[in-house]
Amino acid sequence: MALVALASAKGSPGVTTTGLVLGALWPRPVLLAECDPSGSDVAIRMSAPGGQPLNSDRGLVSLAAAGRKGLDDDVIMAHSQQLDGGLDVMVGVRSPEQIGGMGGLWEPLGITFNQMFSADVIADCGRIGPSSPQLPVVQAARMVVLVCTATGSSVAHLRERLGQLVHHVDAKLGVLVVGDPKRREGVKQVWSVLDAMSVPVQHRWHLAYDPAGAAFFDGRGQGRLDRTPLIRTAGDIAAEMAAAVAMPTQHDFDMAQAAFPPGSSDGAWEGR
Repeated sequence: MALVALASAKGSPGVTTTGLVLGALWPRPVLLAECDPSGSDVAIRMSAPGGQPLNSDRGLVSLAAAGRKGLDDDVIMAHSQQLDGGLDVMVGVRSPEQIGGMGGLWEPLGITFNQMFSADVIADCGRIGPSSPQLPVVQAARMVVLVCTATGSSVAHLRERLGQLVHHVDAKLGVLVVGDPKRREGVKQVWSVLDAMSVPVQHRWHLAYDPAGAAFFDGRGQGRLDRTPLIRTAGDIAAEMAAAVAMPTQHDFDMAQAAFPPGSSDGAWEGR
């Protein structure tokens, strides 16, 4: 299936909330993987079925120890958990200090995410740059989507990051703007900035800035989620994004061949 990497150029434009809402509305089986080295938000904000707390020790950290002889669907899902509502998630590190224990996980993890048979993967990669440890996950993705707001500083950082990112990834690029649905002029300004760039951004989306809707993904929601602007806009985005990554690309085959050349042990990443 396919890996979609969500990331930001700077700050906190709502990447985790975006990943949660897209995962909840994804038209195929999907796993939300927290690959943000700054630490997990999902384990703090969300709960397991029945309102039970998520296990913060079961996720990327436990996978790093258990998957040293290989990664596949079964290994990935064995270190994932289910949210109340049914979304499968892989909880990220508790703190940045745990990143050192990830070793050479990032590259084979990204490739395995992009080649899972049982589900698509939406990776919350947080803020990225040329030296980010999670960059191999971004590079393995079939689509990379930068999330931003319509503020001047956010757009400026978006432009800078896109200009650098195009030299580091070979994937479909998308931009998702979190903006007030009643003030579309700000979103149009973002599109104007993209039009003036030479970076090939194939997909553009506008997700409604909706604090009431977002509160449901922070354990504070009230009323009916399906009536919120967030859900109304996210449904179409999830469907379009899933359709855009449905078919494997030459990029996928190239990544797999580079990681596992003929004669190598499938899935092995010891010593990488």
